[in-house]
Amino acid sequence: MKTTDNMPSKKHFTGSLLDANEQLYYYALQLTEDQEDARDLVQETNFKALKNFGRLKHARYKNAWLYTILRNTHINNLRSGHYRNIVLNRTDNDIQVSNAVLPSNENPDRIFDRKELKDMIRSLPASCAKPLKLFLAGYAYKEIARMTGVPIGTVKSRIHIAKEKLKRAYLNC
Repeated sequence: MKTTDNMPSKKHFTGSLLDANEQLYYYALQLTEDQEDARDLVQETNFKALKNFGRLKHARYKNAWLYTILRNTHINNLRSGHYRNIVLNRTDNDIQVSNAVLPSNENPDRIFDRKELKDMIRSLPASCAKPLKLFLAGYAYKEIARMTGVPIGTVKSRIHIAKEKLKRAYLNC
């Protein structure tokens, strides 16, 4: 690959990628709140960065590019249910998938609170509930505006209104 002032060689990029791994790990840990998932996320980010090295337009933006890859990978994993706690039980010739084990941070009270919150969101007017659900799912304001067909300012306003209604509902409980 031809090296310019703007682009490092792939070998140099690989070295700088390894240097960035510690900071990527801490960011992934903030997102996933699990050490194993954070390490997996960093590894997947490294793979995607190396695979798509040619798409990096300028070496100066390498860190921002890496953080974007990591964040988007995390969001995609959340959407696909990648982080669900799945336990494989191997028997002689077949494999059973069981969700019987709750993550350590899940307790019945927290599950109940989450269900109660979902019910409260469902009780909001659809014009506020849909943007809030999309926002909580990780979509950006611009994406929500495009999906709902309303201006971005309206999306932000509706999300704010929904949050305020939820706060008032919790205060009244």
